[in-house]
Amino acid sequence: MSTSINEKIYLNKLTIQIEELITNFNGLAGISIKNLNSGWYYGLNDDLIFPTASSIKIPILLKLIQDSQNNNLDLSRIITITDDMKSRGSGIIHKMQGTINLSIENLAILMINLSDNTATNLCIDLANMEETNQMLEDYEFKNMRLNRKMQDYDAINSGKENLSSVKEMNFIMEMLDSSSAISTEVSNKTLEILALNKSTPISQLLPEHIKIAGKTGGMPGVRCETAIIYLNNIKYALTVMTSLSNTEKSSNKDNVLELNGTELISKISHEVFNYFNVLDNSSKFGQGLTQTINN
Repeated sequence: MSTSINEKIYLNKLTIQIEELITNFNGLAGISIKNLNSGWYYGLNDDLIFPTASSIKIPILLKLIQDSQNNNLDLSRIITITDDMKSRGSGIIHKMQGTINLSIENLAILMINLSDNTATNLCIDLANMEETNQMLEDYEFKNMRLNRKMQDYDAINSGKENLSSVKEMNFIMEMLDSSSAISTEVSNKTLEILALNKSTPISQLLPEHIKIAGKTGGMPGVRCETAIIYLNNIKYALTVMTSLSNTEKSSNKDNVLELNGTELISKISHEVFNYFNVLDNSSKFGQGLTQTINN
């Protein structure tokens, strides 16, 4: 399905609003939007490379699921986690007492759903950092790379960072949706885990019933999120990445100059949803669709 002239002109109004938000934001921000039904695309600063924070966990998850599909990894295998294997920061495992036994699949779920750093670092070992980057290279990702584990301050201080362009973060979700280069089984399993319910900047201002599959991430000065948002008839991929920004909550959320990265992502997500939700409930001529009521 292609984008009609009316729809393109209508969505141009959205791009003007987004450009104003990003231009006036007090940090640096980039955005990538793709209507996965019609192919309509908009990007601003989408070739810029940003730290991914926890959104790098998307390709880690993909590598684990792919290895499982290729019979190179058993997701049901139990991993014994001792105290010296626990990583602090986000998550729950490091708060649990004593030795813990979890399956690889449950580690992957904790990595995505709670952004658990212990689970993530174990998943990186299982996926293999070098092999994960080779997978990304094979899929022709030029900028997205896994370069360090979570909470590895020596690596951070030496300049090693997990990175991606905005466009490539959005594209990995498009690949998962289309199953073009990735098998349907792998795509479905990966998206199923990414869609487990969690509160994120993209979801914060949207209706609770909206299905969202994705991953958010944050570090000092950095906030980002990549997701597919599923409406009744339309699904779209949205990535917003920020850096060099204030992380404090703003006192005036109507003033873009005062928004932090999290608030900017939420505001952009809400604007994008409002436009696509109108399209989702309209005919190709722009007439609002009515529901038949059976008496």
